[in-house]
This record gives sequence, structure tokens and C-alpha cells, in this order.
Amino acid sequence: MALILSILLGLLVWAAPHEVAAATQASAVPCGACHADVETGRHPHFQAGADAEEGAGACVSCHVDAEGHPGAGDIMTFAAEGAAERSAVCASCHQEQHAGTGLAEHGRADVACSDCHRVHGAPTAQPAPAGFESVDRASATCVGCHEDVFVQFAFNERHRLAEGAVACTSCHDPHQLDGGRDAGLGAFGQGSCADCHADAAGPFVFEHAASRVEGCVACHEPHGSPNRHLLTHQQEGELCYSCHAMVPQFHTGFGPGGPPRFGADTVCTACHASIHGSNFDRNFLR
Repeated sequence: MALILSILLGLLVWAAPHEVAAATQASAVPCGACHADVETGRHPHFQAGADAEEGAGACVSCHVDAEGHPGAGDIMTFAAEGAAERSAVCASCHQEQHAGTGLAEHGRADVACSDCHRVHGAPTAQPAPAGFESVDRASATCVGCHEDVFVQFAFNERHRLAEGAVACTSCHDPHQLDGGRDAGLGAFGQGSCADCHADAAGPFVFEHAASRVEGCVACHEPHGSPNRHLLTHQQEGELCYSCHAMVPQFHTGFGPGGPPRFGADTVCTACHASIHGSNFDRNFLR
């Protein structure tokens, strides 16, 4: 009997470390053994973790709380979690590049990093809409949520996104915090416009107040417009009068009952030529 107990005890002592080793080996088995549908080999995430001590190191770097998997209910799946929780995992490595992404416009709209970035397999573009086959991969991703904006690029007056001359990220930084230079195109966010349109950005001795309050979008549609120069109104005078309702008397007529000299169809820039700003005249005259 004592001999049998000794043998059993020896087997348990021998089996214990082997069970631990087997469990460790199971955790080190490439996740593809079960998740064959997930492509990893060519993805930068997998390559960065391929030299980890465990073979699954690259996967568990993101899919945290994987102890006891399969069967664990709290493993990070990137499917059931909220946007903030998913982005927090990405920020653990990418904090330096995209600090505070969760506070940016996308983050506040409950958009997570994984909603835009592909985390498995080789980075590939989603199919671009018809007529936009030349857009870059980032812009093709943007159309998934911003279809209303892409419609504007079909106008006769537009920024040349469809031709591949510009990309969405040429003007917008999707990770930028609120108030940043590229957070939007209004007010001081018009710095994005100045990268290409430096001649209209100033600084000027006499500045057009609208450009400092609302930015370029006070007068221009940044994506596309049916109006020349991407203006928000078809008639130039109508655009100017939308802000400048109070004008000198001679604009409306020399007498209180006389016909107006200028109206909504007036080309105001025939006289106010330096409409973006001037270093010589406060009324932007020639």
C-alpha cells in the first residue's frame, strides 16, 4: 500500500510541472490554431510582438486579460467594449504619437481607433466609391462615415480629392485635440488653408474680420460648391450683404427714395479687390 501511495505521489509530482508546462505551452500556441481566419503574419502589430517570450505575445499585448482563454469571459475582444475602452488599449503603445485621442472630435463621438484602423492582416484600403478610385487609403476610410462630405467633391468647383491631388488628411488631422491647428477649418483652424493659400492668409495690416472670427469657411465651402471660388453663395453681392447689411448711403442710392446703386447681384470685389486683407486700405479698395 505504501508503495502504491509512493508511486501515485511520484506521478503527481511529475505531472504537476508538466501540466504547468502544458498550460504555458498552450498559451504560447499561436492564436491562429483556433483563429485561422485572422491574418497576422504581415501586420506590423504581429511583427512587433513576434519576438515576445510567448508565441502569442503579439496577440495578448492587445487582447489583454487572456488568462484561462478559451472560456474566459473578460478577454479584450474589441467587439463588445466601448470606444473609450478600445482606444485606451491602443493608447498604451501609441500615446506618444496620438496623446489624448479620446478627447479629440472622433473620440468624443464614440469612435474608437479600431473603427478606422485595421488591426489584423496586411493594411489594405476598403473599396473607394465610384469615381474616387484614386483617393488614398485614409480618405477611402473617411467616406464610411462622411458620405455627406464626399458628395460635395462631385461639384464642378472642388478640391481635387477624386484626382488624388489632395487627401482628407491634407487638411484634417483625425487625432488632433480640440482647438488644435487642424482640428477644423473654422477660425484659427484655417491654418490648414494657409498651407496652400498663403497669399490669402496674411498677416495683413487691415484684416477681414470674418477670417479671424469664423475662418475661411465664413465665405467658402472647403470641400466643393456649385459656385465659383467655392463660395457659399452664388452671387458675390449676396454673400457680402449677408454680413454687411449696414453700408454707406451711396451703396443704396444717392437719395432715400432713389433706386439702389448696388444690390445682391453686385460684384463687390470690382472695388474691394483685396477682400482677404490689405496692407494699404482698411476698406480693401484697390
